[in-house]
Amino acid sequence: MHGRISQVVTVVMIMVLLITGCTSQAFNIGMAKDKEHNVVDTGFSVSSVGSYDSADTAVVMAVDQENSSVIFMNMDTGRQYTLYYDGTTYVTDKYDGPMTISQIRAGDVVDVNFLKGKRQIANIKESPSAWVYEDIENYDLGGINKTASIGSSTYSLPDEAVVLSEGKRVEVMDVVAKDRVTIRGIDHKIYSINVERGHGYLRLRNEQALIGGWIEVGNTVIREITEDMLLVVPEGSYQVALSNGGVSSIKDIVIERDKETVLDVGDIEIVQDKVGRILFSVNPADAEVTIDGESVDISSAVELPYGIHQVHLEAEGYDSLTKYIQVGSEYAKLSFTLEEKKEDTPTVSENSPEVKKPEDKPSDSVSENTILPTQGNKVYIDAPKNVEVYVDSNYVGIAPVSFRKNIGSHTVTLRKSGYKTKSYTIYLYNDGEDITYSFADLEKETESSSGNSSSKNPSGSSTENPSSSSSSTETPSSGSSTENPSSGSSTENPSSSDSTGSVSDNIVEPPPSGDGNDAPRFPY
Repeated sequence: MHGRISQVVTVVMIMVLLITGCTSQAFNIGMAKDKEHNVVDTGFSVSSVGSYDSADTAVVMAVDQENSSVIFMNMDTGRQYTLYYDGTTYVTDKYDGPMTISQIRAGDVVDVNFLKGKRQIANIKESPSAWVYEDIENYDLGGINKTASIGSSTYSLPDEAVVLSEGKRVEVMDVVAKDRVTIRGIDHKIYSINVERGHGYLRLRNEQALIGGWIEVGNTVIREITEDMLLVVPEGSYQVALSNGGVSSIKDIVIERDKETVLDVGDIEIVQDKVGRILFSVNPADAEVTIDGESVDISSAVELPYGIHQVHLEAEGYDSLTKYIQVGSEYAKLSFTLEEKKEDTPTVSENSPEVKKPEDKPSDSVSENTILPTQGNKVYIDAPKNVEVYVDSNYVGIAPVSFRKNIGSHTVTLRKSGYKTKSYTIYLYNDGEDITYSFADLEKETESSSGNSSSKNPSGSSTENPSSSSSSTETPSSGSSTENPSSGSSTENPSSSDSTGSVSDNIVEPPPSGDGNDAPRFPY
């Protein structure tokens, strides 16, 4: 009898322990519970180190070390939220190696676990699922159906993709050719684009003796010198070579991001016409060679004036090749090899945690885009009004202005004395329609930029606006197809003068509460 009573007491005690939760799981304070056992955060409960009840894969918008906070954006909803870290927050790289919070940078794709009630980060890790292309310029963000190409691979580019420049969120069209960027994503989807090296502007002054000649800015920009041109140049230090027949000059410049540099070439020295003899070696040997558009016989040395010349080679069964050479010595040897033609095969991007850096385009390629005209369609620039408009560095007039629609990507630059010069990349398609752009107002200059304080217009006169006869000032017809990439009627334009576009201005939304499941994924 006594034994039976002992057994009953033992069973009762075990049941009490199970009901009260006095098991090994009871020590997981702060961990996520099933729906039947929701934990209510009263503000007084103590959570153990590393505990969390929510998780997300998100893009880091900013790290605020002063306030110990990190701003994230969820790619599925486009919503931003702020979480906080402290000495217990565990930070690792994608291989679980230790990191510090200062090594997390804007644009990173991370896996973050956190306590939603306290908005407290338990741990943050570079997402192992994410790939990255570091510091590249071989990309095209203007594919059809919201796609982008990186090297030979194609990815989707959703509207929610985060584009950052100097810590500020910008738009895809703010990224122009030759900007160096870091692109991150998961699977075939781009999550973030971070502009590592931006661009500035170069204007020539007193360049009349050089018009029709050539300008070479490092190995980045090679093009013919035209009147009133405004070059978009990657930021950095360069040697600028200018030539036109017997006129030549080499100068040093520094291009700063979003600033205009004016290079006065009025002091160039006039030198005697010099001729160099160039001996060409070409494979295949029967390739046809043209220099500056004229066919030449390369069986013997070819005499060319000092300066920059275009060399074009063609042969049956081979890809054609165009190169620019600079003649600056009495004698030189040059060799060119054409590549055999290969059938085009479609390529699809590979899903890999790490993606190798794509091969860059040849540095000596011409900076202008290969474009095809559409049949009579036009592009209208309606706003901002009374600004100088340049397309691919060529002056087209004062806004509102129109120009012929040519298929391809183009850089539109807006300039006005006393305001920050701004460039956009536009992508024009053969859709048989006119298109209208209304860009945001230019921002007033807060600091004097190099050479941008001049009040002269592109034609060199002392008035604010060039002659209207140099450009078309047609207004868009009511039947034109209108696209307004950054007008006030659309969503917030980060580049607008009314908003800095800083992500810190948008930190108003905490992460939403979960449903009590074990580490629910954001969004809920």
